[in-house]
Amino acid sequence: MKKVLLFFIVLTLIGCSPQNQSLDLNKNSLLDYFEREKEYTGGKILSSEFFIIKDKFELTSYIRSDNSVPDVDLIVRYIYHKKDSIIKIIRNEWDISNHNKKLNNKKDLRFRSDLLKFYEILENNLQGSYGKGNVKGNIPREINNKDTYLKEIKWLIGNTIIELNILMSNTYEKKKNIFPTHRIYLSYKVINSKDKPDYEITEFIKKNRKKILNIEYPIRSSLDTIFSDCENSDDKIRCMNNKVRDLIIQRIKKEKIQIKNDTLKMGYSVQIDGRVEPLKNSIKSNNKKLEKLALDIIENLPIITPFYSEKMRKNVYLASIFFVIIKNNEVVNYE
Repeated sequence: MKKVLLFFIVLTLIGCSPQNQSLDLNKNSLLDYFEREKEYTGGKILSSEFFIIKDKFELTSYIRSDNSVPDVDLIVRYIYHKKDSIIKIIRNEWDISNHNKKLNNKKDLRFRSDLLKFYEILENNLQGSYGKGNVKGNIPREINNKDTYLKEIKWLIGNTIIELNILMSNTYEKKKNIFPTHRIYLSYKVINSKDKPDYEITEFIKKNRKKILNIEYPIRSSLDTIFSDCENSDDKIRCMNNKVRDLIIQRIKKEKIQIKNDTLKMGYSVQIDGRVEPLKNSIKSNNKKLEKLALDIIENLPIITPFYSEKMRKNVYLASIFFVIIKNNEVVNYE
């Protein structure tokens, strides 16, 4: 397998030193990484299908033709500070959903075995360099094409968190927006950078899922409003409403607010350019702190794929008003 150690390309470039357990993503410049990407068959994804929540960061993605896993190319994503191009995260993705938008995309035992075999190669090499790591989950020696398998390992090397994880699931529950998933992620995240605060919210927000036909041209937008992880939902607005509910609960718990029983009225609009704006007169609650929190969440949502009207052949404005019922710090009215 000629590219079986693709991830060592990253380790070599960034200056890995297993002897003294140090790892510096920024030993080389961002441009050095981009120049190295030119050595591989593939190229820059000109119009990324992801957004970054924090506006202080920029995202650049590359695709590499890779034979490590059948029918899955490697996509490498770089998140870096806009101001000075200091790298925050590098994530390597072997993810079937990056290449195929089919909803019920179940994979057979042969594919799962190939994916797991490649994962084990990555795991063995990383553990050989950094030790066992913090392991969550377990995958048995004998797998089948029905069960769900998940495993994650994390290492803290100097000021870098390395995370390797695999997820294999053939579960398909359309009404619950649960779809088959088969992927391996290998990510490197810088923490405690000098003069760089550790933003908690720097995760990827997926804009679209499309088969990559030609990397020389931008990945095209879909024809429906899409928020993170809602690309396969039949009702993307309902899915987005549920994601907003999740964000509200996350903030409530983070800020240690106790809500025994409350109802929050929410409202937002999606502009034709994908900006999400609050419908301020529609965001109401008897709890003013909750009301303020909800407004802040909507105001800080990322740009998403706007709603497209086939009849009018253009993007159109869309608004959504819904309720969030909270009991004992949990939402009880998911759609």
